[in-house]
Amino acid sequence: MKVGIGTIAQAGIQSAFGTPVAPTVKLNLSSESLSVTNNKGDEGNLIASKTPNQRDLLSVDVGGGMDLILRPEFAAWLFQAALGKKAGNVYTLADVNTDLPASTIVISRGGVVKTYPDVTVSSVTINAAAQDYVKVTLDLVGTKELNAEDTGAQVPGSISFSLPSYKCTAATLKYGTAGATASTGICVESTELTIDNSLEETPPTYCSGLYKGRPSPGQRSVTVNFQLPFSTDTDTFRKTYYTAVDAPCVSLALTFTTSDPDENIVIELPHVSLTAADDPVSGAGIIEATFAGEALSVGADEPITVTINNAE
Repeated sequence: MKVGIGTIAQAGIQSAFGTPVAPTVKLNLSSESLSVTNNKGDEGNLIASKTPNQRDLLSVDVGGGMDLILRPEFAAWLFQAALGKKAGNVYTLADVNTDLPASTIVISRGGVVKTYPDVTVSSVTINAAAQDYVKVTLDLVGTKELNAEDTGAQVPGSISFSLPSYKCTAATLKYGTAGATASTGICVESTELTIDNSLEETPPTYCSGLYKGRPSPGQRSVTVNFQLPFSTDTDTFRKTYYTAVDAPCVSLALTFTTSDPDENIVIELPHVSLTAADDPVSGAGIIEATFAGEALSVGADEPITVTINNAE
């Protein structure tokens, strides 16, 4: 009998699809649900048998999710795998008709090691709540599951953490004129950012065999939600950027850090169209205001830019 304590999760970016690699980063895992599904077909014949008389393996599906607490050691892997384009310490969405990076993920569940090659990030959600750690939820799509004796199977490496996790005791959300640097601070309780790659599955062909090919990103979406105490200022923000007939887009910038302020991540959304704004009274306590928006592609500006700043 195995328990979850001591589970190891590691990952590495592959240089080529179909070629597993040894993991290079350790993931700060809180839960995972990667699994394999064998799709077995029934012929559907009319033989007078009491139950189906044959089941054949027709295809294999691999996928699931992971919940992580974000740390500097694997932040670069996360944003490269999720967004697709890397230039130094800056990450943006991959260009149209460009494949997302494939990753090899290795998981040791109580010492039983499984390798998942050719994993693509379908979506990533970042939750940054005040006085809490930054949480990440990944939705993943893979091709196969390898056991220890299989060709291409990897083993966990000796990788450890040395830097503290990102937290939201001094996080900031700023806003400003669309397309310009967000400079006005707004004190939010929590922010949720979701990047959905809208993966298009490769259709089966006579050449594909049991396993799926590389998925392609479709028209991606970047959405943001944030919650804050209702006030006159938040009402002005709502009227300016949501209810006004000519409500403009707004520029947003989210920054969170570790206990070392030089170790931080800045997420910039230069053109956000607010899609919802609510401030209902639900009781005698503080009124909560919530906003939702979607990042747009405007001109040459990137819809989302992630910059990872390291202390060194």
